[in-house]
Amino acid sequence: MIRLGEVLAGLHGAWLLARRRPEGLRYMDTSRAGALRSFWAAAVALPAALPLVATRLSLFPPRADAIDVALVEAIAYVVGWTAFPVLAHVAARVAEREARYPALVVAYNWTSLAQVLVLLVAAPLTLSDVLPAALDALLEIGLRAALVAWLAFAIRVALDVSWPAAIGLAVVEFALGLSIFRTVVTIEDAWPLPPGAA
Repeated sequence: MIRLGEVLAGLHGAWLLARRRPEGLRYMDTSRAGALRSFWAAAVALPAALPLVATRLSLFPPRADAIDVALVEAIAYVVGWTAFPVLAHVAARVAEREARYPALVVAYNWTSLAQVLVLLVAAPLTLSDVLPAALDALLEIGLRAALVAWLAFAIRVALDVSWPAAIGLAVVEFALGLSIFRTVVTIEDAWPLPPGAA
């Protein structure tokens, strides 16, 4: 079990990284044990992630059985939190930054938790009909770009790599998320996607 203080410290560090303040990493336990504990971020994020999943299911109604949908969603949630750390380990080894890999895992997990909270807060605006369609699309693109930039900075600080390398890894993480989304929608038989959907 993880202590509340460590969760709050991790979130505080993530918010500092969002403001491009590298000292945010100092609020996180970047040891190997801290890296393992940081996966509790997935459990902490679950109550915030469930409304986002429910919203997606309403936009892309599955035709698969409810039990199958629940199983697919559970697997996708676990894969969504673990796929990038696995790939990042390979990247850290190639970049000769393996010693800094635990710091990357910690920064990624706490930043991901903070980003889930941001998406939950932003969802009512991005999914409402308050804004014109063009402005709503622009807002969605801007939000996603900001999240990628946030993660790229966290990766750069944690791994101590160049901006191109950090941005490349952040884009890979975004592509992984998109691939998981498309796989889930396909398995749940929720195609065809509505016009303009990812």
